[in-house]
Amino acid sequence: MNLALTEMRRSKLRFGLLTGAVSLLVFLVVLLTTLSNALVSSITGALDGLDANVLVYSDVARDNLQASRLEPTVVEQVAAVSGVQAAGPISTLTTSAALKDGTEDLQVFGFQPDKPGAPTGLSEGRLPESAGEVAMDGGGYAVGDTLELTGADTTATVVGILRGAQFNASPTAYVTDELFGQIVKTINPNVPFVPVNAVAVQTDDPQAVAAAISDEVAGTKAYEKSEAVSLIPGVGSISQTFGILVGLTFIIGIVVIGFFFLILTVQKMKSFTLLRAIGASSGKLAGVVAQQIAVVVLLASAIAVALTLLAVRGLNSGIPVSLSPALVLGVVAAVLVFSLLAGLLSIRRITKIDPFTAAGAR
Repeated sequence: MNLALTEMRRSKLRFGLLTGAVSLLVFLVVLLTTLSNALVSSITGALDGLDANVLVYSDVARDNLQASRLEPTVVEQVAAVSGVQAAGPISTLTTSAALKDGTEDLQVFGFQPDKPGAPTGLSEGRLPESAGEVAMDGGGYAVGDTLELTGADTTATVVGILRGAQFNASPTAYVTDELFGQIVKTINPNVPFVPVNAVAVQTDDPQAVAAAISDEVAGTKAYEKSEAVSLIPGVGSISQTFGILVGLTFIIGIVVIGFFFLILTVQKMKSFTLLRAIGASSGKLAGVVAQQIAVVVLLASAIAVALTLLAVRGLNSGIPVSLSPALVLGVVAAVLVFSLLAGLLSIRRITKIDPFTAAGAR
């Protein structure tokens, strides 16, 4: 390690520039992945966080929750299917509201208390239990505030705050099916019944039960929750776009690291040859390169994490963004491993130095 650090101190500018480049690589990979996860979560959180593992849509909804319309009697039919432990209605609509953060569009989800379909991710307070109560994700609310639904001429008291439960990257309100029905009838007094967008199901065998519901309940198509989440419009394209950006950034960065150490090794071949001639093993010299790669990556990662924390705190996008320790550790480990692999070209040249030839050259 002393030899590796001595060489780095003698070439401060070179290794400083490389550390900066690797810092930028780790920063971009972590930041882009964090933003991608946050954006996808803000679109899918409402479905992904439901306490259900099967979702049942109308068979003409084209896999879209908002396009699905089911009669309330379908809930009982789904509950009667073998393997279904419990079933509950989920209803949703978009309306206008005078939100505290200045926005106006609000997604509203209605669920039946004590049935599948209630949201998870409660960070403060409790879930609504009666009409006149609401749990919020977004909009700038706190427990005890009053939500004014201007589009439905209705108010509700905020009794809970949720995290990771938004839908379509919009502030989202969760109310009981009773209050949801009142909202629908206020908006459209002539509606014959309050439609159900989906049925949430709890079961021990999601795959088999989803297939059974689709076969036995006419006009429905059931999905495992993970599949329903992946089918939400926009999720696939967002993940693909960010995946390509992260992949290209990662590949370019690793190539830069590999070529840097290859060029450095070529420039230092005379020094390495001399060290081999005086008895230094090829393994020790290869270890010098590996140690230098590890020091550069770890130092650069520390800088990148600090930059990412500053960037995340400075974001004001309206989408909850948080830095995952598991993501940081995963990226750092991947960069370290692939950097060492990229450094194999340098290590290979060192191990090929013949000590007898080197001694003769001396």
